[in-house]
Amino acid sequence: MDYKDNYKPLGAITTVDESDDRYIAHINEEFEVGDGDRIRLNVFLPRSGGPKFPVLMTATPYGKDVYVVLVSLTSFAADLPETMKSNHLSWEAPAPSWWCPHGYAVVIMDHRGSGASSGASRPFSTQNWDDYAKAIEWAADQPWSIGKIGLTGISYLALNQWPTAARQPRGLACMVPWEGLGDYYREGGRHGGIYHSFMDVWYLRQIMRNHYGNRNRSNGNWGPTSPEGKLGDSELEELHQRFPKFLLENEWIDDEWYKDHMVGENYSSIQVPLLSAGNWGGIGLHLRGNVLGYMRASSQYKFLRIHTGRHDLPYYFEPYITYQKSFLDCFLKGDDYDGWKTGKQAPVAFAVRRGTQSPGSMQGELEFKFRDEKEWPLARTNYEKHYLTANKMLSKEKPSHQRKSITDTRIDTFTNFRCSGEGIQFITPVAEEEYEVTGHGHVRLAVSLTDHKGESEPDLDVYVALRKINAQGNESSYSSSLGSPTPVVFGWLRASHRTIDPNPYPDSFHLPVPVPSHKRSDKKEVRNGEVYDLQIELWPTNVVVEKGEHLVLEISPKDPAGVDLFVCHDLIDRDERKLCGMNNIHIGKDYESYVVLPIV
Repeated sequence: MDYKDNYKPLGAITTVDESDDRYIAHINEEFEVGDGDRIRLNVFLPRSGGPKFPVLMTATPYGKDVYVVLVSLTSFAADLPETMKSNHLSWEAPAPSWWCPHGYAVVIMDHRGSGASSGASRPFSTQNWDDYAKAIEWAADQPWSIGKIGLTGISYLALNQWPTAARQPRGLACMVPWEGLGDYYREGGRHGGIYHSFMDVWYLRQIMRNHYGNRNRSNGNWGPTSPEGKLGDSELEELHQRFPKFLLENEWIDDEWYKDHMVGENYSSIQVPLLSAGNWGGIGLHLRGNVLGYMRASSQYKFLRIHTGRHDLPYYFEPYITYQKSFLDCFLKGDDYDGWKTGKQAPVAFAVRRGTQSPGSMQGELEFKFRDEKEWPLARTNYEKHYLTANKMLSKEKPSHQRKSITDTRIDTFTNFRCSGEGIQFITPVAEEEYEVTGHGHVRLAVSLTDHKGESEPDLDVYVALRKINAQGNESSYSSSLGSPTPVVFGWLRASHRTIDPNPYPDSFHLPVPVPSHKRSDKKEVRNGEVYDLQIELWPTNVVVEKGEHLVLEISPKDPAGVDLFVCHDLIDRDERKLCGMNNIHIGKDYESYVVLPIV
């Protein structure tokens, strides 16, 4: 029997919950989309004002009814301000307990096949974006809506805003993507062509909170049973994709599977006011998307803000919640008391990372002062080359001799699922005066592979990290978006993916770093003994190097320390037969091996 056979008439499952004195909750409002599937939404309305309100909207794959305060992620809930907590707070979504008393209706939608919405789950796909666009138009037409919709939310609830806004749905008035990637291949699925193993963790999390994916569970802690009842294993297998499998099978961006998965979107068609909030510590996920999304959008009013610390906390805390509200008040209520339209608000503002951060706490979030800027990248940027030298230094002068530095990447054993083989470090001179690195850098290396045994088609993976060492000789760590210590910035590249695309995006904006094409049609062979030119993009970054401090460029055959869960170490993707051998870094007058630092 098909799950659709259990449908009740549209609207029959909607219930009203008035248990919270800060809002009225309409649970499981619904409308129909293609193939007869139904999108379910929770609508939270203010108890005063109205009868029509501006609408804050978000769409989730995790289950709108999995209330994290009561069920899971208790550390997340414990860290939130009391005003944000309620029985209806969803993971990474706006808090109705805070926004409704400020005069906003809040709508939280389950993506198709997730939570209470029926159908097949298709994360990161056009199905999600098309459904979301229809939901925006549905919300604009409701009797409690003034017809103006603002999108908001963290992570997946942010990344889904980019392609949805590009569809220009009727009623969409503005958007606040809070730490959300924009290019699924380069920022989420594969880093430099290397499979991003975090997707295994993400998929497990998505299934754990997906009510349809857990219909065979009787434990109510996973959220209420979906309206059509429980599904058996065979139905679940039919309805839900297995993400790691698809990602492993589709290494190249022009593979058929990616045509439906957030790699060819034209973000220049985004025209609504935009507040893109990134995180300097989001260097394994999201940050690049926030910066490039801001750069690519055609919006007249667009703003980039980059904070630090754990990715969930700033969204709910002062001063970040206040500037979100002032932005939304301007573009949804017409009240521009903070000057978003008049130029009072800088187009770009970011935390300047001077010193060391206390990872994972709100104290750490606020340790760095913000600075306003007029543009991104900063017009005054000087892109400095620092060459690798034979004595493992970084010099502004190109070496006049020729030499080869070797780092062993022979894969003999696995430790914690990581390939063996140590990297090599190159350091800048100790700073005699302070300087700042802000923007987009890249690493260029002349490399070769030797001693490959030929058991499989050879390849070579390169991971790079930029670290800061303080005057006492200790590394200055910063908070990753998960709250753990991380270095300044990362980069990745698989040698067979080394072809650079002069125009990687359809909107043709300028990015001051080389971007690999990652097309199967541009695949390059890797052979024993041949020297290849690798250009490795570093993600956007900021750090102040004070007097007595220096930077370290680490080049490694595996995940560097500080990647947290954002790892690239899958045993299938990084097959030891493919990657065994010696990686050689060539330096000297005949080779281009250097790091480009954006100095301001």
